[in-house]
Amino acid sequence: MTSIGLVVGCGDDGTQTSQTGVASQTTMSTQPTTIDTLGTSEGSESATGTPPTTTEGTMGMTSDSSGVPTSTSDSTSTGMVTATMGTTETATDTLTTEPPETTTSTSTTDTASSTTDDTTSSTSTTDTTTTTTTDPGTTTEDIPCNEMQVVLTPVVPNVMLVLDKSGSMLSLWDHDANPNTPTVSRWYSLYAVVDQVLTAFNADFNFGMNLFPNKQAVDTYVPGACPVNANVEVPVAPFNKNPILNALPAQNNNTIKGGTPAQAGVLAALNHLKTLDPMIPRAIMLITDGAANCTTGKAPPPLFEDYDQSLHTLVGDAFTQDGIPTYVIGIAIANAVSPVQMDGSPDGINPYQKLNELATSGGTAKPGPEKFYSADNQVELQAALNAIVSDAQSCVIALNDQPGFPQFTKVKIGNVEVPKIADCANENGWKYVEPAPPYTAIELCGTACNSLKQTGEAGVEYYCKPG
Repeated sequence: MTSIGLVVGCGDDGTQTSQTGVASQTTMSTQPTTIDTLGTSEGSESATGTPPTTTEGTMGMTSDSSGVPTSTSDSTSTGMVTATMGTTETATDTLTTEPPETTTSTSTTDTASSTTDDTTSSTSTTDTTTTTTTDPGTTTEDIPCNEMQVVLTPVVPNVMLVLDKSGSMLSLWDHDANPNTPTVSRWYSLYAVVDQVLTAFNADFNFGMNLFPNKQAVDTYVPGACPVNANVEVPVAPFNKNPILNALPAQNNNTIKGGTPAQAGVLAALNHLKTLDPMIPRAIMLITDGAANCTTGKAPPPLFEDYDQSLHTLVGDAFTQDGIPTYVIGIAIANAVSPVQMDGSPDGINPYQKLNELATSGGTAKPGPEKFYSADNQVELQAALNAIVSDAQSCVIALNDQPGFPQFTKVKIGNVEVPKIADCANENGWKYVEPAPPYTAIELCGTACNSLKQTGEAGVEYYCKPG
């Protein structure tokens, strides 16, 4: 027939009380921040393991019974709260942690004064303290925050292989660039390359597959040469190698038939990909040995002799509107204008140039004059598909834990910190996938994405404050 188309926690509740009335806090490594409220009674002290309710803690300088000054001040905190209880006994009970940065609670003002007896000199201080206004056991919790350092791997992309099964795929070629070895059909080589890629990357991609035309296509100059299944041959799924190979015509098949309805083949693949999670990277790999024809709504001869330009619109919209790129591999594509004759191939177009345009529309154009991946033998076809699979690897990393303070997150590849950026299209670094919290994934961009593909993992560090 004709040619075919193809942590560490910010705080805890571990407090200790000393005889001088000063309680100290030890920050544990894996617990969220909690602060003890020190309740007092006539002649006794107690520390509860629950955090106080504080707000705008404005503290003055106080001194305990030993004359050691205790400083309190206003500041903001990501996970630490300072609470001070004034008493009317001879000891000033103060629970302190690191200087606070943010606090929330009800504030009251207590005036604490020291009293004198036969053994204590008279001292008097006025303390502005921040405590709860209810019983000493009343607490309020801080914003939960865990500091963690984790190593994460990219998410597994969803990829549709859209494969040309037109009659021209039975054409023979020098598959190994060795004139002394027997030639094989293009389909024989395509099957072998698909087998190799699925074997090598079965765990790294969720693959699906669609054929154009389908297996019912005929080899005559009628619309029956152009059918494509409305639903894809094999839906995207993990570890899909065997289902895909089983759905393909046999490697040594010599009866495959049909035209090149690439637009219909890609349309079914896109419709399937659009049903999948858009937060997971999606892509199409189109492999074809000819120019697209079989335009919907046309009858022979224009059905076969006119190029189907709607393929470019479809691929362009998928990339710009849905973020789904299309990688293009051309098998034995001539860089010349086709003759005008009823041969089942589009007339008066340059197939090489058309595939260049298609790769550009699909967002995958290579630098240089050749924008698509061209293969003139099986060795080049293998190299092309391997290069595409490498490029299509995901640079999106799902976050197993949402950052409590996303502005302080750090990302590293190896020991090198990756800068945070705003524009993935034009900058090298990382950004959150979502435009606003809650953040569930990050994306590495530019050279950072390339580095991620080489290492296969990145370190993500969560912090409750800078540093």
